[in-house]
Amino acid sequence: MPRRRDSISEFNIWPAFTDALGGLVMVLVFLITVFVVTEVLIGREIMGKDSAIGQLQRIVDHLEGLAGDAEKEAARLRGRVQGLESSVGERDKLLAQLRDELAAVQAARAALGADKDKALQTATSAQEQAALLSARAERLTAELERLNRALAAHQQDLAQRDAVIVEQKGRIEALDSALKKKLLERVEELEKYASDFFGRLREVFANNPDIKVVGDRFVFQSEVLFASGDATLSESGSGDLDKFAMVYQQLATRLPPDLPVIIEVQGHTDRAPIRSGRFPSNWELSTARAQQVVNYLIQQGIPPQRLAAVGMGEYHPLDPADTPEAYRRNRRIELKITSR
Repeated sequence: MPRRRDSISEFNIWPAFTDALGGLVMVLVFLITVFVVTEVLIGREIMGKDSAIGQLQRIVDHLEGLAGDAEKEAARLRGRVQGLESSVGERDKLLAQLRDELAAVQAARAALGADKDKALQTATSAQEQAALLSARAERLTAELERLNRALAAHQQDLAQRDAVIVEQKGRIEALDSALKKKLLERVEELEKYASDFFGRLREVFANNPDIKVVGDRFVFQSEVLFASGDATLSESGSGDLDKFAMVYQQLATRLPPDLPVIIEVQGHTDRAPIRSGRFPSNWELSTARAQQVVNYLIQQGIPPQRLAAVGMGEYHPLDPADTPEAYRRNRRIELKITSR
């Protein structure tokens, strides 16, 4: 029974299987039909699509060409962008430089404005000063004209004075020449008189070694005329002065009245200090002795206008030695013929 049940089961499954297989076949047929139709349709579609694909391929090829060109253009544009970026950097630097220059220009413009204001003020002041200077120039011009006129008059006056000066100079030169000639004649007369006078004195006192002619001077040693430290003429000294006065009187007749002859009597001492209440120093002693000689010669008839007394003290020694002999030489009375 069980086996039968299996046969029945097998028998029962087959129709179903057949039905299923039939259905499957139908499905397959349907599917094949659908596939065939689909294939036909797809073929047609594919044929259309192939044409479209060809067109698309051509489009794609064209697009690829365009893409290549675009890539090249992009590369070119990238290079240009890089160049532009570099240019932008340079532009930024240039802009910074231009900003700095602009700031400098603005500062200069501000300074220029200040300078302009200052210049305007200066110009105004300069105009005022120019006006003052112009007025001053006018005054100076007028003053200059006045001075020129005065100068012309002064020059004319100077020319006249120059003419007078030239004339006077000629007269002065003539007078000077005449005066020099006259003086030369007088000097020659004076020298001749002195030579004759001293020559005659040399003859008169030839035997007295303490009275002698030395150059242009007639020298008495002080001991011939005075005692030591005294200014009173000794008797022998008065006799020697008488001889001197006699020689003068003999030659005075040959002396022109207008010849300015002066017998200068000089008193000299040594440098030993004098101890006398009458004479505080050698100045007073030498002066007193010279004056005593002059007074005596006046008494002997020599005109006072022909005589002069000079005290020389100890300050003109003949011998600077510090010896008794030198002291004796330095104590002296000198008579020198000179002129006024």
